[in-house]
Amino acid sequence: MLSIYVRWFHRSHWEGAPLNCDSLADVLPSGGLIVASNHVSGLDPVLLQVYCPRPIRWMMERQMMIPLLNRFWRRLKIIPVEESGGSAALREAFRHLASGGTVGIFPEGRIARPHGRIQLFHPGLAMIAARTKTPVAVFLLDGIPPCGNPFWSLFRRSRARVRLMAVVPPPEAGEESAWTLKVRIQMGAALGATVESDDKGRSEQIASG
Repeated sequence: MLSIYVRWFHRSHWEGAPLNCDSLADVLPSGGLIVASNHVSGLDPVLLQVYCPRPIRWMMERQMMIPLLNRFWRRLKIIPVEESGGSAALREAFRHLASGGTVGIFPEGRIARPHGRIQLFHPGLAMIAARTKTPVAVFLLDGIPPCGNPFWSLFRRSRARVRLMAVVPPPEAGEESAWTLKVRIQMGAALGATVESDDKGRSEQIASG
């Protein structure tokens, strides 16, 4: 049912380039895996789950988890990140990855504003990948129009496109910042998006590859 919803209502499609893969199952490594993506809408985790052959447990800020949807969050086994600190969320993410599971992270934290921008990453993605020595499948999402409310995108038709940019080895200890910058620049180049600079929020335009 979910697949019909994203493929028909959102007219979404999968592009295997640049890996030229028809089936993600043939590309993704076995064992623990982190799924990461740019963040453009509330539709993003639904799209990625439909096209990813492995069940994803998403890390999500507790304040974004509307109580009305608590039953839905439990069914998805969301890993809630508390505003006061994420130690419990980190422990659960580590445990799930160690058991061979897949954890989903939107490293920008929030939906990009304005649209068409790769924002600064929170340090959690690189830290978790380095600490657990887990590879990261980096996906690219586009074709989803901007909406004022992130959940409105679930009801607004789009032409969503899902791509796998690369499966990236985890950073070595101490190389998290350089690894993060490299991933962000590659994402920006692949999307033709503006990549926010570390230098007091200034931006640079990264030409598409």
